[in-house]
Amino acid sequence: MASNEAKTYTLAEFQVPPDKADDAAGILVAHGALGCEVRRISRRRARNDDNPALLRAYFVRITPAALKELHHKLQTAGMLTKGAVTERRELVDPGWATMWQARFTPLRIGRRLLIVPPWHCGSASDRITVVIQPGQAFGTGHHPSTAGALSAIEHLCEAKQIAHALDVGTGSGILAIAMIKLGVTDVIATDTDAEALANARENAKLNRVTGRIEFSTAPAGSLKEKFTLVVANILSSTLIRMAPELCARLRYHGHLVLGGILRREADLVARAYTDELNSIARDHHGVWTTLIFRK
Repeated sequence: MASNEAKTYTLAEFQVPPDKADDAAGILVAHGALGCEVRRISRRRARNDDNPALLRAYFVRITPAALKELHHKLQTAGMLTKGAVTERRELVDPGWATMWQARFTPLRIGRRLLIVPPWHCGSASDRITVVIQPGQAFGTGHHPSTAGALSAIEHLCEAKQIAHALDVGTGSGILAIAMIKLGVTDVIATDTDAEALANARENAKLNRVTGRIEFSTAPAGSLKEKFTLVVANILSSTLIRMAPELCARLRYHGHLVLGGILRREADLVARAYTDELNSIARDHHGVWTTLIFRK
């Protein structure tokens, strides 16, 4: 018997500088928010004199620990007002149960890829289909940073045979799965978020590539292997910090694809890598940038 219990969603509220609201919303959507809205808030509620905007993000679900980590990422990126406290509460489904699914229609990326949710996976297509169950984890392909990374991966896989690849911060697993479907022999996909890895494993199963992707919580710096292709679609501050680790994981003549970079931060991220690697491409997707390097 079907349950009549109403579905609940999570609302998270962030105080942000008005000029940073769009960029912050982009990061929240990239990390699983179904959508965001921006409201002005009264000076009485504001924690400083800047009269910040109230950014409301809606999630299918997000744990307190995951929200705390997301708050830290936004804070590190300078997208929260000083002293702002992120608030979280549960909402009974106000009629979104089918509305949010309607947002995830088949999406063409690059020349060959088609990203589809499970309820569209039977659709006929001459493209390479990657099935993704939308969840809390990063990556449905709809965010420009994910689409940019997928396009870069497709181009590199067309240019050469890639045997061994690494996906750092795999989220939903979309990049790792796409690499396998584009011809990469095997992939190690890492993430520190156990819930993200559960979503990634589910998606690998949906795509029947489970045996060719090794999912792990191991930090990239702890790995001993070297890879022909390394991909990291995460925040700029993390990419800068991880530069020595990611460079060390590349084989000679291997390629590195970096995403999740705001366009205004691209030069700063690139400088962290150019001592070790050659910059070969920089692709812009709205306010987001994808960087490609070769060792």
